[in-house]
Amino acid sequence: MKIIGLCVIMCVLAALGGYFYGKSQVKTKVIEKQVEVIKYVAQKRSKVQAQPHAGRNELLKLMRAGQL
Repeated sequence: MKIIGLCVIMCVLAALGGYFYGKSQVKTKVIEKQVEVIKYVAQKRSKVQAQPHAGRNELLKLMRAGQL
């Protein structure tokens, strides 16, 4: 009975230790910057797609110029 209790306590402590270790290694700043970049790209893409008659050549020119 004591062995089972010790095993349960060790498992709980191991789980808590893993949780706190993982929590300390989180990189929230990188995720926020990636979300901002995605929003910026989505805005630019919708602006380009809203222009009338955007043909393949015009889109390729914009892409190579870094505007798409």
